[in-house]
Amino acid sequence: MHTSVIEAAPPIWRRLELPSGMVLSEVHAALLVAYGWSGERQHVFTTPYGLAADLDAGLPAADERTVTLAEALSRRTFQYRYDLGDAWDVLVRLEKTHHPDPALTYPRCTDGARAAPPEHILGGIHGYSSVLSVLGHPNHPDHAQLTEFLDADFDPELFPLSEVDAALRD
Repeated sequence: MHTSVIEAAPPIWRRLELPSGMVLSEVHAALLVAYGWSGERQHVFTTPYGLAADLDAGLPAADERTVTLAEALSRRTFQYRYDLGDAWDVLVRLEKTHHPDPALTYPRCTDGARAAPPEHILGGIHGYSSVLSVLGHPNHPDHAQLTEFLDADFDPELFPLSEVDAALRD
């Protein structure tokens, strides 16, 4: 399946191979790893059948532990929102299905592009766009404020495929 942060320019995406029988709570865990988010924030899935979420969040949604990936992808796409306040929206799209290779371990990340937005950036993808606009300009008046949540070595172009792929199986 192909996942991409909605409205990210340039695109931020991951290609994941997940078993169709995974439930959405497991998909959530895989997406956290794929995008490097901590899981500290609430999340919700918007599926063809309505909302699904962690019941402990108290949202009016189906239990994400009862909805499979195959069900959520019945219309080939669904949306995942991480952090209900800042709204990191990820479009999940079925690219193709195939039989699992018994020589491989799933889930897997097979491709991707760019670093995921750090989850503590205020304003979601639009706030992240502002961060990127000042990142290479340390004398910009807003540089310190906008980049305060970034690690000193943050590179928005870096996507460590082998690290993400290995972390998915830990």
